[in-house]
Amino acid sequence: MKRMVYVNEVDVTSTAIASGLLIGDAHRVSPTANVLAVQVEDPDVLFERYDFSEFSVFSMHPSPELPPIGIHSFSYHERPIYVDSLNVIGASTSAVIQIGGVDHVDSFSRIKHIRRVEEEQ
Repeated sequence: MKRMVYVNEVDVTSTAIASGLLIGDAHRVSPTANVLAVQVEDPDVLFERYDFSEFSVFSMHPSPELPPIGIHSFSYHERPIYVDSLNVIGASTSAVIQIGGVDHVDSFSRIKHIRRVEEEQ
């Protein structure tokens, strides 16, 4: 699966946290992300350090793989791919924007969000 890809214009505003823009064919894409987001109400308060091992979400096994589904499709592997214009606002947390083909995608993200707010009086 080797094809030429011709792209006239790509405008991507943002990719973040294990995400990317791929142009061309790929055999396997495996973006992964472990994110620990801590939000504090008072920015002057220094918060404690956290470790991924403290939270079970980061050690859980992924759910079993789903069986493949059959879809009616057609492809022209011997012809190049032409894209005039692609406009993407953003892709985040193990997302892939791809112009081309891919055989396997194994993508996952684990996110733990902690909010530290002051108690109401």
